[in-house]
Amino acid sequence: MNRIDQLFSKKQQNVLNIYCTAGYPNLADTLPVIKATEAAGADMVELGMPFSDPLADGPVIQASSTKAIANGMSIKTLFEQLKEMRSSFNLPLILMGYINPVLQFGMENFLQHCAAVGVDGIILPDLPMQEYEEDYKPLFEKYGQHWYS
Repeated sequence: MNRIDQLFSKKQQNVLNIYCTAGYPNLADTLPVIKATEAAGADMVELGMPFSDPLADGPVIQASSTKAIANGMSIKTLFEQLKEMRSSFNLPLILMGYINPVLQFGMENFLQHCAAVGVDGIILPDLPMQEYEEDYKPLFEKYGQHWYS
């Protein structure tokens, strides 16, 4: 049972999930921003992994992704930033992004890093359910990651 399961087993309604983009407004702001959401009363944080072509996102997330990438944010940098996260951040953390950067990083490598830094779930809206079921579900389970499309 990870932190997402624990949250929903305790709290059946009125869960406040806050979205923010990693590396925005400045590269070093990722941890301070997610810690501030916890201090402000959030129950869970969804952290966006910036992508250069975020077609499924609206203009606000597109703009924050563009700025974060210009700041130097990448998946590798994100994992470096999250390395010490669990020493001072206790809420469930879900990473949200597109499949291309994850595949470039390597799916198993990505999931290993997620588990190592304390990520609880992953949203990849452009990963089809059938592909997840056939190709990736065992890896997600191996590394204790919830998957959402």
